[in-house]
Amino acid sequence: MFSKQFYDNHLSQTSYLVGCQRTGEAIVIDPVRDLTKYMEVADSEGFKITQAAETHIHADFASGIRDVAERLNANIYMYLAKVMIN
Repeated sequence: MFSKQFYDNHLSQTSYLVGCQRTGEAIVIDPVRDLTKYMEVADSEGFKITQAAETHIHADFASGIRDVAERLNANIYMYLAKVMIN
């Protein structure tokens, strides 16, 4: 198991790259829009980013989930809360 935390001071956002050495696959959790750092680390560790997950979506979070799906052809996983208004 490989895990690396990324923190963007400018955006105050934390994201993660988690990889499996056995399968060579990795997932990006809560990705920012610039995928360069994830791709560089994945390459250096021998991983292919095949998945991305978004754990929280809100107005001040610059999510890169669509970028991962489009640029890396990765499967994406998102939590969508059901909101009911009376």
